[in-house]
Amino acid sequence: MEAKVESCILKNTAWNRLPPDIRQNFGGNEKEYYKIVLQVSIQHQLRWDGNLVKQLTKDREGYYEKVVQNSRDRLMLFPYHLSRYVIRELRITPFQFYAQMVQNLFATEQSYDQLPNFTAADCLRVLGIGRNQYIEKMNQSRSKKFFRIGRRQSAMDVMPTVPVDDASIEAWWIVQPGNVLQDDVKVMPTEEKAMIDSLYVNGPQKAGKLDLDVLRRIYVKGLVYVDVPISDEDYISVPPLEGFVMNRVLGDYFETLLYKVFISIDEYTPVSELANILQIEIAEVKDAISIFCRLGFAKVKNCDMDVVELHPSWVASAFGKKDTKDIDDDTASSVDSETPSTPMTPLTPGMDKLGGAFKLDEEVTTPGLGPANKRIGFMFDSTLTAFLMMGNLSPVM
Repeated sequence: MEAKVESCILKNTAWNRLPPDIRQNFGGNEKEYYKIVLQVSIQHQLRWDGNLVKQLTKDREGYYEKVVQNSRDRLMLFPYHLSRYVIRELRITPFQFYAQMVQNLFATEQSYDQLPNFTAADCLRVLGIGRNQYIEKMNQSRSKKFFRIGRRQSAMDVMPTVPVDDASIEAWWIVQPGNVLQDDVKVMPTEEKAMIDSLYVNGPQKAGKLDLDVLRRIYVKGLVYVDVPISDEDYISVPPLEGFVMNRVLGDYFETLLYKVFISIDEYTPVSELANILQIEIAEVKDAISIFCRLGFAKVKNCDMDVVELHPSWVASAFGKKDTKDIDDDTASSVDSETPSTPMTPLTPGMDKLGGAFKLDEEVTTPGLGPANKRIGFMFDSTLTAFLMMGNLSPVM
């Protein structure tokens, strides 16, 4: 019955349109139903606009404060889909949200494993606190408590004061102005003020069109935030899984949705079709994919901006931060072009013949090693392993 009630709330079903069995479940009491509506809305991080909760409370700010508090207490992901209200109106940034969350864990001496997987991954991205850093800071906090410093104060003292300089911002992400106060403007350098003014006057802009260095500075200060736009016709690919933290699953609605969408992503299926296959509202699928893109677990295909559209600072950054892998690939290519190719020696005799059978129990004589040396070849599919891992983490798989 709880699942049916929750489904009705998510579909914005008013009391007079509820099935008779559900109304009977509440004893015909409309007020009891709307109490559950408020509870489910907060737990699911639903928007105030366009949902039943708007009929229950006219205090939009108070509602979002409850959403943030509940999300932090339950160690959920920052509600990025509510950034317009949470960041711009409440002035609560992802950094502040996660800093307070981890600080509470320190104060109550809870282990790092208490953080759910996706939350832990985002804490690492925003705070720069992974498992090793958490243990180190926890020990520092305990040391301060030993010297008669209060629990809360000792936890605050070991927390970072600014977010990680987020170099992972993509050029196609949309930069939005945050809640900028007069006190912020008074101490703001000219170039930062000019960018903020441009965002207010001209509206949100693609990150790639802005000066990257200035953007990072005002992003770290919490004066702007970024949206990751996903369209119905986007195609999503999943690169090798990096930065994923294996802790525990929370089991809430949105986390379950994240796993369900993640293991179903297919780079040849548009977002709209994926939502149709999963029988999930397309807005929720977009929110989930947007989270994956933030965390680096997924990428939107063919979304890169043309070089002519990019601000020069982005071009300079791209050339100045060429990673080791690219350098190694270039080196290998140059070596290959200068060195004549030689056929590879097969692992075992007969493997170079396409039609030949490969027997694991065949004795092989290797020069210098003597007879009867057996060799076994292994094939490893990292994509399949990632999907199996994610599936094992989901209670519905």
